[in-house]
Order: sequence, then C-alpha cells, then structure tokens
Amino acid sequence: MEFIMAISKIRLAALVAIVLLGASGCGPLTDSRKAGEIPVHLSGVNDSVCPMTMSVSNRDWQINYLGVYVSNPEVRIDGRWQALNFQKNDWQTKKVALLKFHGMCEETPEGNTRLLLDASEKLMKLATNLRFTIGLPFEQNHANPLSQPSPLNDSSMFWSWQAGHKFIRLDLTNPDTQHNFSYHLGSIGCESDAPVRPPEKACAFTNRVEMILPMTQLDTELDLSLSVSTMVAQVALPQTEGCKFDPPSEGVCKQLLHNLLHRPWLDWE
Repeated sequence: MEFIMAISKIRLAALVAIVLLGASGCGPLTDSRKAGEIPVHLSGVNDSVCPMTMSVSNRDWQINYLGVYVSNPEVRIDGRWQALNFQKNDWQTKKVALLKFHGMCEETPEGNTRLLLDASEKLMKLATNLRFTIGLPFEQNHANPLSQPSPLNDSSMFWSWQAGHKFIRLDLTNPDTQHNFSYHLGSIGCESDAPVRPPEKACAFTNRVEMILPMTQLDTELDLSLSVSTMVAQVALPQTEGCKFDPPSEGVCKQLLHNLLHRPWLDWE
C-alpha cells in the first residue's frame, strides 16, 4: 500500500489536500538573489544561541538536529506541470535537495537553508504553482548511500538500506529536564531479506509528502518559512519520546502526520 500525502491549503475543507497560502515580496531580482533561489527561514526560533531554541507550551526546547529532504521540483505554467532540476552543489543533486538548519548557529555555520532551482527569471514569472516532495523517490531512497552523491551520502539522515533515508529528522531536548524528543519520518513496512538489503518493491507506507504552493505571476523573490512548533502542534513533548519510523496510525505519530498534512508548517513568508 502506497501512502503519499499531499499538502495544500484552500478554502474547501472537503478536499484532501490543502494549498499553503502566502505571499512573498515582488519586484525584480536583486543582485544578491539568483533566479530560482528560494531561501527557507525558521520561524519562532531563537538563532542567537547555539543550539537554537524555541518555545512550545511555555517550555524551551533546544533544536539539536533539523534536516529535511526535498525532491522532484515542478512549476505549473498555463495549467501544465513542468519538471525542474535543482542546481547541483554539495547540498543538491538534479532532483534532490537537503535542508539542514541546526548547524547554522555555529561560529562557522554548516548547513543549507535554501533551495536553488535551475530556472530562469522569465520562467519563474510565468509559474502559478510550485510543487515538490518531502522525501525521496524509491530508487534514491534505497540505493547504497556509500555510492551516492552528496547530499544522499549523509549518514546522519540514513536509517538502513532496507528502510532508506530519514525524510525529516527533528531532534529536540528540554534543557531543564534533559528530556529528548525526536521525529524521524521515512518509509516503513519495507521488506527485504535483511536490513542491509534494499527492498524490491515499494514499502507499505512510503510517507512522502507532496507540497503544492501557489505562486503569484511576476513574483520571483520567494522565501519559505518553516515552523517547527507547527510541526509538533498538539503533541505533549514532555510526555513522549516522539516517533521514529513507527506506523503513522500509532501513538504520537498520528498527530505528527496530521500536522504535516493539515497545518501550514511550511509556507510562504
């Protein structure tokens, strides 16, 4: 059974997907902004300290790790979806990008907080929607990470050859109680002869999240805002250790999945 989640935010609640609404600054590209460049900012986070902190239910939490895989970018032009590539660098292949935030507070920042599309300003001005996937395609998810290009060879975002990569990895600590909370989202129900062998068919729950965001034509300077507190909304963090590759219907995983599906945790700034 394939379990692919679509997120959008529109007014008709009866629709399964919710299109994330928002707006970004308009006008011509500045000298510092490349065509197709989309910075991703954390909202509600104190990044003046390291580790970064945020407040949830009047409690402070340290962000020890936050990484997100994004894949298969597309834009809608004249009603048709057009596949795009990412610009290749240490954080992106043509079809996969890795966002990593927690190391950006270091004296020497290490991480990636932008998506860089291989798209011209002219093309971006024609687009009315942006679509991408949180997660990895089956082939990349279950390939040998030792032979894959960066960022697919990041061992900290890898679970096992059988299960694949962590599409989202969030690790929090309450500094007062030293209680740890983790949310590791990835494909589950993957069958193979051993954990060190890849599956031959799709996992029971792929857990890829499809995002569809509206775009205003002629807007080219686009910024995304990621809210960690929205990701963990309605979850009693002090009373649970989180969700690590557990079925989406069990325990706290159900609420976390609900948040990814129905709350604007990733939105235009």
